[in-house]
Amino acid sequence: MRTFQITNLVLIAAIGITSLIGQASRAETFAEKHPRRAQVNRRERRQDKRIEKAEKNGKLTEGQEKTLMGEEKGIKAQERAEVKANGGYLTKGERKQLNGEMNSVNKQIRQDEKANSAGK
Repeated sequence: MRTFQITNLVLIAAIGITSLIGQASRAETFAEKHPRRAQVNRRERRQDKRIEKAEKNGKLTEGQEKTLMGEEKGIKAQERAEVKANGGYLTKGERKQLNGEMNSVNKQIRQDEKANSAGK
């Protein structure tokens, strides 16, 4: 009788753990596709491409490109840390903050491009 009870407890625990793992994987999948996080990631990708293209076309120097990409890398690291701290989600406030930082990088891209074109 005692063995039967222990076996049942182990079985119930295994089912519970399996259920929790399944829920966690579904939450992680949802978080990757969460609209706020997707918007920030799309913008980061566009801005990275813009920086690379501007450097390739001579609108940015190699040093400017490295500096800007370093700033982008820092923003991405911050986004990952915030998402990790919030169980896979990005809050509205965090999205706003990240967009503000990307706005600053965008402004710097424009300023660098303008300065380089004025010097030619």
